[in-house]
Amino acid sequence: MTAMQIYERAGHERIVVDVDEESELDHWVTELGVSADDLRRAVETVGPQALAVREYLASHTMQ
Repeated sequence: MTAMQIYERAGHERIVVDVDEESELDHWVTELGVSADDLRRAVETVGPQALAVREYLASHTMQ
């Protein structure tokens, strides 16, 4: 694990959405108010950068 990943995981600044780590997946599902499947689909489409994922989810109704 890199220093940036440790920093991000500590909650200081989460800029990467890691859908492979259960605690991170839980965090982002709660934070973004989407299902785990929708979050995984967003990451597959735009990559793991949190800003891109947020923008994608905002422009795609996935409910």
